[in-house]
Amino acid sequence: MAHDILGTDIRLGKIRREWDLSVTAGGDLDTAKGVDNLVQALALRLNIPRGQMAGLGHPDYGSRLHELIGRSNNAATRNLVKFYTLECLRQEPRIESVLDVRVETTPEQGRVDVRVRLLPLEENAPINLIFPFYLET
Repeated sequence: MAHDILGTDIRLGKIRREWDLSVTAGGDLDTAKGVDNLVQALALRLNIPRGQMAGLGHPDYGSRLHELIGRSNNAATRNLVKFYTLECLRQEPRIESVLDVRVETTPEQGRVDVRVRLLPLEENAPINLIFPFYLET
């Protein structure tokens, strides 16, 4: 069953670019399951600098996207965003295949949107994700 393979974890919410625990209306910790859990896991993996989890035994976890903060929003930088995104997505064992990755400029200064189309393990339909990435802090 795909739900089992994609897993369950504590749901995190993003408040002003910071991650925090999400709580249900009843006051319990909320959970993310299945595809929602995979999407959350990918967002975390893309946002955590590679090497930051080394002390916990995961030296390769994360991405190198943080290395691009401060660079100009030009074709060369957007190509590196795409490369680092693909490099990061290859780490995730719950992805059957990455079908497409596009990096697009946005009206917001210093921001690009990373559009990913992928097929999770044991899922019949691809999912489309959009991750904002800020070249400026």
